[in-house]
Amino acid sequence: MGYMNMAEFGTDILIINGEVIWNGDDIATVSGVENVKQQAYLQFLCDRGESEFFPFYGELISFLRGKPFTASQKSQAEEQAREGLMLVGTADGEGWIQEVIDCQVYLSNVEERQVIRLYAKFLPRGVTDAQEFDLEVGDMY
Repeated sequence: MGYMNMAEFGTDILIINGEVIWNGDDIATVSGVENVKQQAYLQFLCDRGESEFFPFYGELISFLRGKPFTASQKSQAEEQAREGLMLVGTADGEGWIQEVIDCQVYLSNVEERQVIRLYAKFLPRGVTDAQEFDLEVGDMY
């Protein structure tokens, strides 16, 4: 993997499925490209504007909840998700994601409930290998 400078992506507490991960008595951390993925994940867990200190933090696809999942709604959600991904890491200046290669919002059935999922393939700034993630961003109803 080619990194310009992994430190540009910072270090944070490692969170998996909403849980802080421990490494013995220490809190585990995540850095580099893995932190880019985690920050994207965390950003999609809250609504944009939810934080008064960071008004551009969060996502805008929650409008899908409780509405029919039409082609138009899907297209609008994917556009909003692309915009949200490009904002990852912008608190310190230029964003950490250089390009969103693919972005798909889709529905999935999980334990008798319909959930909204986001698949994204993106190129972090200064990295030669594309990264991917697929995450649940909320219930449909």
